[in-house]
Amino acid sequence: MGAPSSKPLGQADETLYFQVLPAGAYYATFSSEPDEMRALLLQLLSADTPVPYMPALMEKLTGRDADGAMAMLDDMCTRNFLELVPTPNEVVSGPLEVVLPELIAPLGEGKVLLADEQGFSLAHKGFSPEEEEAVAGLAADVMLLSERHEQLINSQLELYGCSWALVNSVGQSDLGFWVITVGRERFLLIIEGMPYLNRQPFVDLTSVLIRRYLDH
Repeated sequence: MGAPSSKPLGQADETLYFQVLPAGAYYATFSSEPDEMRALLLQLLSADTPVPYMPALMEKLTGRDADGAMAMLDDMCTRNFLELVPTPNEVVSGPLEVVLPELIAPLGEGKVLLADEQGFSLAHKGFSPEEEEAVAGLAADVMLLSERHEQLINSQLELYGCSWALVNSVGQSDLGFWVITVGRERFLLIIEGMPYLNRQPFVDLTSVLIRRYLDH
């Protein structure tokens, strides 16, 4: 279900909730550049419980008047950044050492690893202990490479990218590196083979990291 103006709401007294979609979670965390949509997505992802949709709350969260807030909501729903649903997904919580391995496992068919920018592995699936340490260290180097050439990539080449990959002869990713930015913290999600960032666990992963690290 999208924005209220685009689809019927059913019962008049039905309570709808904001539901951030994978594309919205990706947009919220691929950059730290100030942005109205990014700011709203971060607020929703940082909530400990599902956030109910109310026009007055939407205006407060966006700092816009009624028409401006509705236009922004329509735009974000069109982009598949979020939707309004009567039954939202439960907000994942628990110790990081327990929830992170569970959340990253469905994001790739093969090996998956989540590392911080210092090269410390936070969770992994499929890597041997030796591979885990080495790949986490490689992630830190990739992060430095990305930061060193950020101006070239974004300003001169206008690619606006932050993800890297080792590709095979037909251009498919053998090992991909996806940056997750949470305030001043940055993480790398390393996935062997086909990534599945279009799944709910990716939304839950960004939410867990945002609630733990944003403004900490």
